[in-house]
Amino acid sequence: MLAVLVSLVPVAVAGAMSTVPASITIVILLSSHPRRRALAFLIGTITGSVVIVGLSSVGLGFLSNIPRWNEDEFQAALGLVIGAFLIGYAVYLFRRKGTRESAMLGKITAKFQSARTWEFIGLGLGLNLRPKALVLAVTAGALISVQEPSALVRTLLVLGYAVLAQSAVVVPILYWVRSPERAEGQLAAVYAWLQRNGRIVTAATILAIGAFIIGYSLLQV
Repeated sequence: MLAVLVSLVPVAVAGAMSTVPASITIVILLSSHPRRRALAFLIGTITGSVVIVGLSSVGLGFLSNIPRWNEDEFQAALGLVIGAFLIGYAVYLFRRKGTRESAMLGKITAKFQSARTWEFIGLGLGLNLRPKALVLAVTAGALISVQEPSALVRTLLVLGYAVLAQSAVVVPILYWVRSPERAEGQLAAVYAWLQRNGRIVTAATILAIGAFIIGYSLLQV
């Protein structure tokens, strides 16, 4: 179980390292009716993550029964694959220009004023279908399933992954709830910083996480 936790946490942290959910969350908190919209968005993101990881952990359970793999070998092989994916994604982020992401955020936030509450739930759900988020969630499900945990342990692992992977949404909302007036100025400053530096910081962090996962996986072989 310790091995799966060591493997699962970096995957969840890699999932949390994204400027898009954080930026959208901050824009929601700075918009009109932030409490209702932020809650709906939070429900959507957490629910989407739980559903994908949960279904993956159940559906991929048969992988742990493949005779040629034991648990350590399977986790090591999966770690090497996901580590390589993260390093490749980091290189992509380093080379990509930020204008495309800014344009996407602009289109999303332009609709906030007329959007209904259920649309924020849908937006949260939809962010879990981004390629990186989807790959990492399915990987987390596979890491959980290989241990064949009890229903309670499986549920706790899935929920734990979902909350950590969505911390870019959870943390700003919790911070805003404590003191909305004080948080507004600081969140606006964080948003501006993310637009300037978020892509590079995200790429560097994901590169480090990918290298760590590969190194740890090689030690398990």
